[in-house]
Amino acid sequence: MNPSRGAVTKKACDGCKVRKVRCGGGNPCTPCLNARIHCILTLTKARCSVPLSAIAPVLYIYHVRMYPVWPIVDVDDLIANLQQDPENKDHERFALATSIAAATMAQLRLGGSTSDRSVTADVLAAECLEARRRLDYRSRVNLDNVRTAFFLHVYYENQQPGGSESVLYLREAITMAQMMYLHREASYPSLAAEEQKIRRRVLWLLFVTERGVCILHKLPVILKTDTAMPETDADDEVLPAFLKLLTLFRLFEQSRMFDIVEDYHLGLEPPVSSSAATAATFDEMFQDKSPDGFGTLDRVSDVQRADICVTRHWMRILAWKALSHSSTGRQPSSDCFLSPVFPLIVGKDLVSVVYRLPRVALQAHGLGMQLKLYEIATSLADAVTSTAAVPDTSRWDQESRPSNILTRLHSILSALTGGENSTLVDILYGKIAKAHYMHSAPILPAPSNGNNKPNRKSKTARATCTEDSVTATDFSQNESNETGDAIDWPSGLLTTVDQPASDDSTPTRYHGPRGLQPVQL
Repeated sequence: MNPSRGAVTKKACDGCKVRKVRCGGGNPCTPCLNARIHCILTLTKARCSVPLSAIAPVLYIYHVRMYPVWPIVDVDDLIANLQQDPENKDHERFALATSIAAATMAQLRLGGSTSDRSVTADVLAAECLEARRRLDYRSRVNLDNVRTAFFLHVYYENQQPGGSESVLYLREAITMAQMMYLHREASYPSLAAEEQKIRRRVLWLLFVTERGVCILHKLPVILKTDTAMPETDADDEVLPAFLKLLTLFRLFEQSRMFDIVEDYHLGLEPPVSSSAATAATFDEMFQDKSPDGFGTLDRVSDVQRADICVTRHWMRILAWKALSHSSTGRQPSSDCFLSPVFPLIVGKDLVSVVYRLPRVALQAHGLGMQLKLYEIATSLADAVTSTAAVPDTSRWDQESRPSNILTRLHSILSALTGGENSTLVDILYGKIAKAHYMHSAPILPAPSNGNNKPNRKSKTARATCTEDSVTATDFSQNESNETGDAIDWPSGLLTTVDQPASDDSTPTRYHGPRGLQPVQL
């Protein structure tokens, strides 16, 4: 019995509908009580109610902003199909369209469709699931259903990273792809050229996505393939960068780093000989010695640049954590890759490139980008916590100091979250504070206004630190920006840190994340 039914819905119960009497709500309702019959309300979902006019603008946003990341759907062709089916009887195409729209809105944190603010990512995902239910998609294994499952994974990954629905939809897409033999090169020669092209893209996108998700959430990889990578043509501006990203993941796998990282997560250690051999070659493969940090690619969108850059440095950190952990207890390595200062090198390389990119380029990659940046930043903070990692910070130039790099990484992550998800930012700040208070030569200058008097314009961050935890309290927005103008990305991301003066004896003020305001770009 649910007495609150009247507050939930104003629909008449089944008994009142049949008898054509006014239903007063409640469970049971008064007419059913008087008639001495069971009061039952059957909720039925209406037919697909989202019009193409509300879906199409989001599909075009996908084409402009997200196609470089997920280059597997021709939006013009999809919209043309939907226009020929005004009643949405083609449930497969409608499900694909709504899944793309839901994933795009969730990934980019869009509040609502440009034409109908009531059409949200949640509404579109619900419409997609209903369309799939109607077509009995499990009995129809085809490319549309593979892609729909992939985009549902993206939607749910943005709702709960590593959650069961996210992972299961990704596994569903992979299993359907395997049932179609997309992972076997022998299945391609009999297909038309265009069909081969799109199938290869879908397969390799699943390959990259699964490996990223499995590393982030410590899951085993199931997709293996002997399929050739997609071929490029002169007019294709998206695929070269996609292949560059794919090459990173293939190198990571061919060097056995997936196995080593998985062993590290399980608390196992690789053989000493394996660690030494891998460390000797791995970082050399993943370094990009080009001036701009993007290799020889001439035509690369900012979205793709962000993905390639952050993923490369994230992989370097993952490998360092696993391999340096396996060498713990032995003599410190002279190899820079196994050195405790390696995260500092990676952090500096990352910041120098990311600061050239617009914020929207990083935001396009959703929570996955935030988790990668968080991994890099916390690895640096953890390394700095050890006094052996940074024996003499005074010898470093300003740009190479841990304080500068940690502050910039913290500011980047803060700007990306935009105040919506402060958990990662708060945890990172706690680690930075712990490194500051545990280090014999402080990496972060002590909160001060330079004259030992309270600063009336801003509260300083108070942090208490124990051996196992750090708690930061009473954070507020630094008001050092007297003009109140927004600080532009990338030159002035540090909205909460006063830039140090040329005189190293003058301390800076470091403020916590809770007072951060989103940077206006």
